[in-house]
Amino acid sequence: MCSSIFSRRKFLSTSATAAAVFSTLGSTHPHPAAAGETATALAPLDDGVELHWLDGTPSAPSGATWGVPWPQGTARPRQPFSLTTTSGDPVPVQSWPLAYWPDGSLKWSGHAIGPDAPQVEKFRLAAGAPAQPGKPVRVERTGGEIWLSNGTVQIRLGTEGHDVIRSIRRGDKESAQHGRLVLVLQDNPDEAESARRTEWTGVIDDVVVEQQGPVRAVVKLSGTYRRNGSDSGQGDRTLLPWTMRVSLDAGAESVRLVHSFVWDGDMTADFIRGLGLRVRVPMADEAHNRHIRFAGQGRGIWGEPVRVLTGLRREPGAAVDRAQIAGTATPPVSEWSAEVRDGYQRLPLWNDFTLAQHSTDQFAVWKRTSDAAGWLKHAGRGDRAPGFGYVGSVSGGLGFGMRDFWQQYPRALDITSAAGDTATVTLWSWSPHAEAMDLRPYDDGGHGLGLAYEDDRTGWGEPTGVSRSTDMQLWAFDATPSRDRIADLAGLLTTRPQVVASPAVYDAARVFGRWSLPNRSTPALARLEDSIEASIDFYANQVDQRRWYGFWDFGDVMHTYDVDRHEWRYDVGGYAWDNAELGTDAMLWYAFLRSGKPKAFHLARAMTQHVAEVDTYHAGPYAGLGSRHNVLHWGDGAKEARVSESYTKRFLYYLTADELVGDWMRSALQADQTLLTQPPLREYFPTPDAAPTWLRIGPDWYALVSNWLTEWERTGDTKWRDLIITGMRDIARFPAGLFTGDHGGAVGFNPATGRLTNLDKGDFKGGYNLSMAFCGDQIMFETVELVDVPEFRKTLVEFARYVQAPSNEKIEHYGHDFNPQVFKTIYSRVTAWAGDQLDDRDIRKRGWDKLMSDPAGQPWPEPERVSGTAVLTPVDEIPAGDFGTNDAAQRNLAIIELIAIAPEEAPVT
Repeated sequence: MCSSIFSRRKFLSTSATAAAVFSTLGSTHPHPAAAGETATALAPLDDGVELHWLDGTPSAPSGATWGVPWPQGTARPRQPFSLTTTSGDPVPVQSWPLAYWPDGSLKWSGHAIGPDAPQVEKFRLAAGAPAQPGKPVRVERTGGEIWLSNGTVQIRLGTEGHDVIRSIRRGDKESAQHGRLVLVLQDNPDEAESARRTEWTGVIDDVVVEQQGPVRAVVKLSGTYRRNGSDSGQGDRTLLPWTMRVSLDAGAESVRLVHSFVWDGDMTADFIRGLGLRVRVPMADEAHNRHIRFAGQGRGIWGEPVRVLTGLRREPGAAVDRAQIAGTATPPVSEWSAEVRDGYQRLPLWNDFTLAQHSTDQFAVWKRTSDAAGWLKHAGRGDRAPGFGYVGSVSGGLGFGMRDFWQQYPRALDITSAAGDTATVTLWSWSPHAEAMDLRPYDDGGHGLGLAYEDDRTGWGEPTGVSRSTDMQLWAFDATPSRDRIADLAGLLTTRPQVVASPAVYDAARVFGRWSLPNRSTPALARLEDSIEASIDFYANQVDQRRWYGFWDFGDVMHTYDVDRHEWRYDVGGYAWDNAELGTDAMLWYAFLRSGKPKAFHLARAMTQHVAEVDTYHAGPYAGLGSRHNVLHWGDGAKEARVSESYTKRFLYYLTADELVGDWMRSALQADQTLLTQPPLREYFPTPDAAPTWLRIGPDWYALVSNWLTEWERTGDTKWRDLIITGMRDIARFPAGLFTGDHGGAVGFNPATGRLTNLDKGDFKGGYNLSMAFCGDQIMFETVELVDVPEFRKTLVEFARYVQAPSNEKIEHYGHDFNPQVFKTIYSRVTAWAGDQLDDRDIRKRGWDKLMSDPAGQPWPEPERVSGTAVLTPVDEIPAGDFGTNDAAQRNLAIIELIAIAPEEAPVT
C-alpha cells in the first residue's frame, strides 16, 4: 500500500526556497539538529498526496490549516511543499513542521491556505516550491502595537493594556475598534437574596508572533482579567489567565480569534455572569440605511434596519421597501412618498439587539429602543442559531460570529447603540442574560466507590485549573452583505472547513501505533466492521437525543446506562460523564482515520477538546493531571495523568495543526512535578522512602511516556527521549518486569531524572486490569518502534506473551502461577502483539479468541425505541441491560488493532 500512496518518485534537495517557506520556524518550531539529532540519508520523496475537504467544498471561500504525515525517511526537516488543484493550478500554501521522526526526517507537516484558494473539492500536496499569494499577509511591530495586513484588511493589536484589538480597517474605513475581553462576576449564585456584580477586563501581559505569513499570520496574546476601576477593594487581584490567538489569512476579509481561559476563581464566591469579547463599531449613514443581521437555522436570516420603514400605515414606495429588506441604500428621501418623507423621523430608532441561545433547542431575538425602555423579546425565534451577526450600514460594517454557538449554550450576541455614532458588539461566550455560571459541587462530599463508583478523596469537586475556549471570527465588510452571503458565511461557523487526506495516506505513513483499514474479507469481519460503524452512529444519535450539550458538557458522552430508568446514569457518581475513560476519544479517532467519515471526526474533535480543557487541570494543585469520570467533569477525587495524556490529543493536533491543541499537550508535561504532591492512589498508599514519589507503570508511566514522546517528536529535544529510555532500562532490570509492584504496578519515580525504583513488594499480585486500558498498548506499540531499547522490548513482549497465558505456560516460564486479573477484550490485542513480535500464529490467534469469547467484546444488538409512559420523551437504547461506553470503546479498539496485528488469524464465520 505504501508504494501506491507514496510513489517515491521525486527527490527535492534543500534549497533557498525551503528557508523562505519555513521563515516562521524560530524557537516555536525548532529543528531536531539543534538537539543533537542528525537525519539519516533520505529516500526519494513522493510526488504528492491527494487532499480533500472533509465536509465537501465550504459554503464560502475559507482558509484552513491541516497536517499531513510522511513515512520515516521520506521528507527533509525543512522540506518545501507545493499545493495545486488536481488539474495542476497552483495554490498558495504555507508549510511548517509539526513533528520529526527519530532520524530527523519530517513526520508531520502543517499547512495553511487562505480563502483566495480555488473553490475546488480536491488538492494535491507535493514536494516543490510553493506558489505565493498575490497579496501576502504581513506582520509589523509599530510602537506598542502589532499590525497584521493582507491588502484587504488591517488589524492593529495591542501589546499592553486593555485593547486586545485596537482597530480593524478595510481600506480607509474603520470597521471595529477598542476590542476588549470582558468578564462580569457576581459574588453569589442567582438564588441568593442579593448578588453584587463586578465588571472585569482582560489585560495583556505578553504577546508572541507565532507565524508571519505569507499565507497565514498568527499572534498569541496572553494575560489575566482585572477589575475595572481603582477602588475595588480587592487590591491587585487577577483572575482567569487567558490566551487569545489572532490569525489572518491572505485574501481574507475576516480575522479568526481563539480565546481560552483557565478557571482560578473561588467557586463559592465567583460566579461568572458574562464572559465575552466586546468591540466598538463606528456607524455611518442614516438610521434607515443601518442594518442588523442574525443568522438562523438552515439558511434563515433575521434582518431589520435600525429605523423600520416597511409595514407602515403609509407606504414609502416599493424601492424603499426592497432596499430595507436587501440592506442596500434606499432612494433619496426626496423620492419617498410624501406622508413617509414628512413623518419618518418620528418613527422609533431601534438601538439595541440581542440574539440569545439559552438552550439547545431555542433562541430568541430581542430588540429595544434604549436601556430606559423594555425589550421586545418576540422579534425573532428559532431552534439552533449558527452564531453569526452583523451591524453596519450600506457603506460597511462588522460581521461577527462564534463556532459551536448552540452546542455550548448559554451564548448570546449583543448589539447596543446601533442608532448612535458608535455601536457596541459583544460576543458572549457565556451569556449574561442566562443564569450565572455555578461551579460548586453537586453535593457536600463524594459517595464512595462501593455503591456510587465515586472516589471521594481530597480534590473531589475541585474546578481550579480547568479550561474552556471559544472560537470567534470578525468580518470587515464594505457594504451590508446580502442574505445569501450571510447564510454562506454562517455555514463556515456551523461546519468548520477542514482539509484531510485519505485513510490510505494516514495508514501508509505508519503513525499512531497499530491500526487497520476496514477489512470485510470474511463474514465475521464484515459483522465486526458493521459494529464499529453502528457504534459511531449510536453515539452521534445519543449526543443529540439526550442533549449532551452546554458550555462545559459539549463533547462528552455518558459512561453507563440505567435500563430501569431508560436513562444514562447522569446522577450516579462515577457512572455519569465518561471523560473518555477507556479510550472513547481514541476509538473515535481511529474510526475516522480508517474510514475518513466526517461524523467520526466531528465527534472526536469535540471530545478531544472537552477532555483537554474541561477534564484536565492546566494550573493549580493538580496541574497536568485530569479527573476521572463523574457527575461533574472535574468532580471525582481521582486526579490522574491517564486523562490528560498527550497521546489522545496528538490526533487532533497533527490532523488540524491547531496551535491551541499544542498548548494542551505541553500543559500535560506539568504532571511530572505534580506527581510529587499528588501521586495516583494518594491517601491509599504511603510515599516510599526510596524515591521522591511513586506511580503505577500502567497507566501512569505510560501516560508520561506519551507526553515525553510528543514533546520529543515536536521539538527534537532529546532530553524527553532520554526520560523514556531511563524508565525503559529500569523496568527491564526489574525481576518481575512489567508484573512489578503493588496496585497493578506501583514503583518509585523521580521526575527530575525519570528513574523508576523497584519497591520490592507486590510483584505478580495482579490488578493489571487497567494498566493498558488507557491507550497504554498503543503508546507502547508506537514508542518501542521509535526508541530502541532492546531489553525493554524483550520485557514488554514477555509481559504481552504471558499476561493471558494459561497456567501451565506461566509455570513453565516463571516457575509459579499467578493471576494478572485482566480483562480479555482490553488485553486481546496485547496478546496478539506478542504473537506478532514472536512470529507465533497460535499466540496471535489467542488474541482473537480472547476477544470473541468475552461477553464484553461482543457487538451490541440494534438499538430499540422506548416510548410511552416509561419515558419523558422517546429514546433509543441498546437492549442489552446496563450497557456502557467502556465496552464500546474497548471492543472497537480491539477490533481495529487485531485486524492490523493478526489479520490472518481473524475469525471467518
